[in-house]
Amino acid sequence: MANRPPRVETLNYRPGGFHPVHLDDTFKKGRYTVIHKLGYGGFATVWLARDTTRERYVALKILAARLSRDCPEVEILRRLKRSEDHEGKPYVMSMLDHFWIEGPNGSHLCVVSEVGGPSIKQFNDCPGFTSGSRRLRGDVARKVALQSTEGLAYIHSTGIVHGDFTAANILLQLANIDQWSVEEIHERLGAPQTQILQRTPGQTGEYSGPRYTVNAISMKLVDPRWLSDQIMIIDFGIAFMGEQSSTDIGTPKNYCAPEFNFKSPRSISSDIWALGCTIFEIRTGSCLFCYRGAPTRDQMLIAAVKILGKLPDVWWDLWEDGRTWYELEIKAGGRLAGIVPGTLYHDIMKIGLHDGDSDTAQPTHKDLGFGTDNKAVNESHKRKLSSSEKHVTTTGRLVALVEELTTSEANYVMAQIENPHTGSSNEKSGSTREKTDSGTGESLKVQSGSGTGSGSGSSAAKSGEKSISSEGISTGAGAIVGTAINSTPGIDAVAADTELPQAGEIDVPLTIAEFLEPSGTIISVVEALTLENALRKALQFLPEKRISAAELAKHRWFSDNFEGQI
Repeated sequence: MANRPPRVETLNYRPGGFHPVHLDDTFKKGRYTVIHKLGYGGFATVWLARDTTRERYVALKILAARLSRDCPEVEILRRLKRSEDHEGKPYVMSMLDHFWIEGPNGSHLCVVSEVGGPSIKQFNDCPGFTSGSRRLRGDVARKVALQSTEGLAYIHSTGIVHGDFTAANILLQLANIDQWSVEEIHERLGAPQTQILQRTPGQTGEYSGPRYTVNAISMKLVDPRWLSDQIMIIDFGIAFMGEQSSTDIGTPKNYCAPEFNFKSPRSISSDIWALGCTIFEIRTGSCLFCYRGAPTRDQMLIAAVKILGKLPDVWWDLWEDGRTWYELEIKAGGRLAGIVPGTLYHDIMKIGLHDGDSDTAQPTHKDLGFGTDNKAVNESHKRKLSSSEKHVTTTGRLVALVEELTTSEANYVMAQIENPHTGSSNEKSGSTREKTDSGTGESLKVQSGSGTGSGSGSSAAKSGEKSISSEGISTGAGAIVGTAINSTPGIDAVAADTELPQAGEIDVPLTIAEFLEPSGTIISVVEALTLENALRKALQFLPEKRISAAELAKHRWFSDNFEGQI
């Protein structure tokens, strides 16, 4: 592993391509000094730099020369910066500076922005284990989800459609990074690794590339003790003004709104759908819609029906094969029988049930149903599997007990939902119940029976894959850099003598134990019901029926304390 060459950008160092950058290079008359590399893509390279004027670290994005003249993202960022104050504004990236440089490959636009940490998707990544085994603690997840919702509400208030709102574009902040020395940067984020470049024998002409390449920081490996629970929404590479119409869909398929399958353009409403998917992922650690490879239209729509229920009639008329499939499923008593409202509640209730299990049977959306793509069992994880199986058995017994509740006992459960600050247990129920959400007047349901899950999954297939780096701006097509984290999920104690940075503009970072949800922690029925209610407001099939981000931010799920509830 130590001898493996660093993963770097394609060597697009030619006229119109990248600008060659080396460690300790300076820009804008010495103001910005390059410290490390944050990432790369088909459009740009991005560097961690020190702003010697304001004594802070920044992300310095240097666009390829051929793309520098036409960069709509800069105008979007200017509009956001000029907009009025809003409660969600602190959670959206800000362009701090921009300037031009001349180099051997042409003129390059440079954009300076804040530095972010790992994305929610990177933070949740736990290779080798069931998706969702590593996730934010419940109250931290609700705080992060609220910030994400308020941030999107702010973006929409300026008339901008984000167009690529995903868990990969929500970053956890690095707490007090501006107070770190360069040595501490290297200690906590990794020292730069370089590889000398040599020209191919026989090449002629002037060389316009760097002397060496630099491996990018792997944000997946950042210790949670250096993170804040304040977020930053990034990547406005395909954002546009709402009064415009855009069918340029670069959103990952598992965040794509269903109307895209019927040739509807991107809109503020499609951002809301993506927000619903992202909130699910923030709380559960898993994707709501998971595909292996690029899904077909049928696969995407069937996944939506299975999780959220029947499509609107107007769409069935445009999807005759789907109508036939749905009717056959119902008549034959197939997977949809008895769970017509969809499996969303069941997918939420899976939180914690399979923590630490080997990733052996990830469900996928395949053909006209969910297939199972089995992987070989990793022998080193078998002890974890047996432990989780015991947990599932215990939970199954609890479900059976709750399903046999008397009327008075059931009334007690409902009282807990109506009064979220009473109750003492943290067990789950799989029974079918219905109540009215105080404050919304809408029915909440707990459904019994098994449904096909969507929590565990795989990569997000994109049409036009983009690499998102921690600099806060899209870098274009390219692989996401970084090495997958290999630690076993769970809680690692922070040494008592560990010295944390002093509080600055961002809160003192949480310790690992405070940031991660303990392995095996299951969600309460009350919270699951409340979360389902919030998600269904965002995940309405028809765009015009979806709630706004500003209204969703008022939902009780974000603010209620569910600790100690059943």
